[in-house]
Amino acid sequence: MKIETTLSGSFPKLPLEPGAPNVRVVRNRMDQGKSTDRDLADATRETTRRIVALQESAGVDIPVDGQVAWDDEQTYFARGIQGFEIAGLIRYLDTNTYYRQPEIVGPISWTRAVTVEDFRTAQKMAHRPIKAVLPGPYSLYRFSKDRHYRNQEEAAGAVGEALARESKALEEAGAAWIHFEEPWLGRATSSDAPVVRAALEPLFRGRKAKTVLHVPFRSPTGVLDAIRDLTWTALGLDLVEAPDAWSVIPKVPPGRTVALGLVDARNTRLENPSDIAKAVERARSMRSDLTWQLCPTASLEYLPVDRAAMKVSRLTEAARLASGDGG
Repeated sequence: MKIETTLSGSFPKLPLEPGAPNVRVVRNRMDQGKSTDRDLADATRETTRRIVALQESAGVDIPVDGQVAWDDEQTYFARGIQGFEIAGLIRYLDTNTYYRQPEIVGPISWTRAVTVEDFRTAQKMAHRPIKAVLPGPYSLYRFSKDRHYRNQEEAAGAVGEALARESKALEEAGAAWIHFEEPWLGRATSSDAPVVRAALEPLFRGRKAKTVLHVPFRSPTGVLDAIRDLTWTALGLDLVEAPDAWSVIPKVPPGRTVALGLVDARNTRLENPSDIAKAVERARSMRSDLTWQLCPTASLEYLPVDRAAMKVSRLTEAARLASGDGG
């Protein structure tokens, strides 16, 4: 059985080769009045082209666009949704990175597509279907400061409805896969289940595209009962930082897909493809009724770009070994 490969979010924006477009440099030059919006758009487009080509050259089955225009996993989408304002920098979970915290200051309302044009641009560059990547609604709510709603379920549900409408727009633009990044599901407990359900349920109503709930850093064990019967296609698990996520696999509903996070996105050490393939076989031995993907544990963006590229190659080599092609 073929093990499909995909990435779990954004990719380093820095170029691999000197002289290639550098989005960070262009943004810095814009701050100095030395570059224009057109310069940034050109650099963003060419960087997206490089990231898509790198994945396809490595043999990634379901590539992503790399989220080149995104500052972080929350701000880009929230900035385009009525009811959100963007505040100051705040630490991202327990890492040394920061994001600009969205604040909910009024009723949340989706009025226009935020990510569709980025998706269409990347899809035109690709020879394979691009997977659209969005923040998960529960995590977007938890990463935000709520200054408007008095009820958490109402607020989380409104965020979910906005992301459901964005998902529909992506489907209409041709997206076959939509990935929802949900780090907060690994931090939720059973007492959070009503808020989790309120956030996630709108995503899957009438959904035609295949969907991924991806949970980096920790296992979603605490709310597994709340999410297991939702009609997602694939559940992404971080099996490196959260080895207890192995215990989730026996509880996945029959016929679903598990995206095995076995390539460490937070460590420059390069994995041995044979070791990854053995871990895939461990998962397959646990459940013969599931299908499988292989992916990094999280976004590769915070690794050096050369290491991120090498990890993509190791990912696809491991998948070939696990699929019995070249092993």
